[in-house]
Amino acid sequence: MVAKMTVKLPEALRRRAKAVAALRGETVSEVMRAALAEYVAEVMEEADDVRAVAEIEARIAAGEEKVTDWAEADLDDLPA
Repeated sequence: MVAKMTVKLPEALRRRAKAVAALRGETVSEVMRAALAEYVAEVMEEADDVRAVAEIEARIAAGEEKVTDWAEADLDDLPA
């Protein structure tokens, strides 16, 4: 299913999108969909990273995650 969406753009951005579409032999809609898909994927990846950090911080706070101070770490025990 394809949904129709109206987006208000600054004129300069509209012109650049139109130029990119012409250079690539695509429609402006195709350029906009590709750019939006890339942006949404990037934001979702960042959100996943934020959730992962929050989960690790919660485990550390609950004492479920071992934390070693760099001064006390034995770097010789790290895998190569």
